[in-house]
Amino acid sequence: MVVSKNKLISSSILAALLFSSYSYAADVPKNVVLAKKQIFNKGNGAELPTLDPQKVEDKQGNNIAIDLFEGLVRDDNEGIVRPAGAHKWEITPDGLTYTFHLRKNAKWSNGDTVTAHDYVYGIQRLSDPKVASTYAFLTIALKNGEEVNEGRIPVSSLGVKALDDYTLQIQLARKNPAILDTLVMRNFSPINKKVMEKYGEQYFQPGKLVTNGAYMLTYWRVGDKLTMVKNPHYWNANKTVIEEVNYFPIQNVNTEEQMYLSGQLDMTNDISTDQFDKLKKKLGSEVRSDAFLASYFFSFNNQVEPFKDNLKLREALNLVIDRNVITQKVTRRGEISSNDIAAQGVKNYNLNVYSWSNLSMQERIKTAKKLYAEAGYSEKNPLTLKILYSTNENFKKLVLTVASMWKDHLGVKVELENQEWKVFLKTRQKGDFQVAFDRWNADYNDINTFADLLRSDNIQNNAKYRSEIFDKMLKKADYEMNVEKRKKYFEEALSYAMNEYPIVPLYTAVSVHLVKKYVGGYTGKNPLDNTSSFDLYMIEPSKVLKN
Repeated sequence: MVVSKNKLISSSILAALLFSSYSYAADVPKNVVLAKKQIFNKGNGAELPTLDPQKVEDKQGNNIAIDLFEGLVRDDNEGIVRPAGAHKWEITPDGLTYTFHLRKNAKWSNGDTVTAHDYVYGIQRLSDPKVASTYAFLTIALKNGEEVNEGRIPVSSLGVKALDDYTLQIQLARKNPAILDTLVMRNFSPINKKVMEKYGEQYFQPGKLVTNGAYMLTYWRVGDKLTMVKNPHYWNANKTVIEEVNYFPIQNVNTEEQMYLSGQLDMTNDISTDQFDKLKKKLGSEVRSDAFLASYFFSFNNQVEPFKDNLKLREALNLVIDRNVITQKVTRRGEISSNDIAAQGVKNYNLNVYSWSNLSMQERIKTAKKLYAEAGYSEKNPLTLKILYSTNENFKKLVLTVASMWKDHLGVKVELENQEWKVFLKTRQKGDFQVAFDRWNADYNDINTFADLLRSDNIQNNAKYRSEIFDKMLKKADYEMNVEKRKKYFEEALSYAMNEYPIVPLYTAVSVHLVKKYVGGYTGKNPLDNTSSFDLYMIEPSKVLKN
């Protein structure tokens, strides 16, 4: 049965949910004149921590992985899950076994055939405690995944196996309505075992890296750029229009803007909050602000002083943050104020709203001062805090705003500490902070990608929040297959957690980029802001319609 969206179908007989081969590509309209040079230059924020698809955990790394690697499925430029490495699949009536049929013409960039064994190897690497991926928890959804994650049984016991070279079977620990959305993530990419065993960790360097996506790596130098070119062995290479992609690691948004205006970049990673309105007037439709499943917040370290076992202090610090001031006066790009760790628009979920959110700021400040005093602080004995954030002008403005609100309303003395992105990620993960800037770009469109951030044993629980009650509520929600009940349970679980104030939720973000009019195929409609160069094409600038 051919369908346009993934829906689980069960029946009393062996059911098959079959996706026929779907030809996705950069669809170039007939009246478009392509540029002679199909080269795409894009800003990518900070330097990459890694190119290992199983270890990629940040937006910068994901941008690159999307071009270099291909999983069983992918999301298109509108966020719809499509066949990719697998051209069809079947699901058993109990919803526990997925059988994927791989494309027989899929090749690695060195010409090797991509087999089911490569997928098994890649997914086992993701789960392997020795690899230590921060995304290993994703494989808990697979049969024996929890035991493998904890090192109690070997990775060979994981519920993934090759039935033959072109047939992959994935067995789940339980029914999971979001499994196909999860498999979109490049952390589930295959790895060429033969080459990996030859080079070890050097596998992920130029000249050694073997990829199965639309592009292959040719150059990568820290402080310069990363270059990839069209992979001639890609199964859909005849549909790949852009020949070369250059990613530039530019942390300074003002520098990135200048490179865009001077023609060095075709698309930016971000836009300065201070320059957004000015650029909108100057560049018009080149300024893109689109809905994005991402939330911004600050994480308290709930396992250290002064936040450990101090609910009143955590609530007080939340009460005095005017989120509307932040979105309307600081960020000003369409962000939506939030009282939740989840982002506005995530499927099957209504955001948490604090009981005090409609009170005036004067009332909130009065309550906060009372809680602040009960927590042991006062004008004579002020709280002293250090906020850790990654080097970025937009982040700095946000941190300064929050620090100012805490100082003005409660007298908190705040010190700021910024670190380069790669260092910051490690510091935050280790828990070597009091308060840390945090954000979460949804990995897939389901509430669990946000709720999981507060699960006690999740390595990406940056707030170090520990609650047996929440964990039990989350498990109940996660195990529920009835959509309405599942929604209700997740809302109850996150309402409980948010009212323990492990974080300071701020807003749902928007994806903001400067995009040249001659970049064809970009829609801004992917809710995860996943942009594959494979979906794009460069139009001859002189032939771009004026608007």
